[in-house]
Amino acid sequence: MKQSHSDTDLPAFKTISMSQLVESALEAPGDKPSWRPKRDELHLWLFNIARPPLSTEELIDVLSADEVLRAKRFHFADHRSQFIAAHGLMRLILSVCGSGLAKSLAFSVGENDKPSLVATEQTQPLSFNLSHSGCWGLLAIAATGDIGVDIEEIRSLDGMETLAADTFTPSEVAELAKLPVTRRLDGFFACWTRKEALIKADGRGLEISLDSFEVSADPDAPAALLRADGAAKAISKFGIWDLPIIQGYRAAVAAPLALYDFKYYCII
Repeated sequence: MKQSHSDTDLPAFKTISMSQLVESALEAPGDKPSWRPKRDELHLWLFNIARPPLSTEELIDVLSADEVLRAKRFHFADHRSQFIAAHGLMRLILSVCGSGLAKSLAFSVGENDKPSLVATEQTQPLSFNLSHSGCWGLLAIAATGDIGVDIEEIRSLDGMETLAADTFTPSEVAELAKLPVTRRLDGFFACWTRKEALIKADGRGLEISLDSFEVSADPDAPAALLRADGAAKAISKFGIWDLPIIQGYRAAVAAPLALYDFKYYCII
């Protein structure tokens, strides 16, 4: 089935001020603006976790006790603050989408550690997936369906060719080798984010090896799932798209093809 988006028709992210988000989070449920995705929509939220729009103290206040403990386990202060920013902003965004008060949101974890929102009588369930790398966090939200998102900072890798050979399919490795040397690092992360987004949407984690399915590895070509074998065949139900993202990063999202209306927000 042909995908409904291409790299050429994805719009830029619409900026949303933190004050707008906080004001909406504090309003009564019935008065909130329509941030919640409609049934055919997929919303992508981009936010800076190195310089978040709220202080660490404000963000940690909406985290659960378990998340606070997880944050404290980070050895480096910047890793700790980025975790707090990513999860605090995720909670605020899910709250304004109608999931309940940010601090009161509850999550369950599946067999392969993929979290999901616990719905209550007062809220409707949402599908979501969070990824963060370097300075940026990216949250995908839909009213229904399994979704997966991945963002990666493009950074130098020792032994990139060996890592690709150990992780990707022979065809993907060959496609990367055909790229100009200056494009291979971007190609590696294009391939990686496309595959990771599909794995996260599928939800089975390590049950699906990255070499059991094949995606386009050319960073300048549209994201595409080319082949899926064995246990990976189930991922054929997903579409895969590259996302309009900031320089120095690659990102991709996988979602059911029925979610054809994408909306993009960036918190400032």
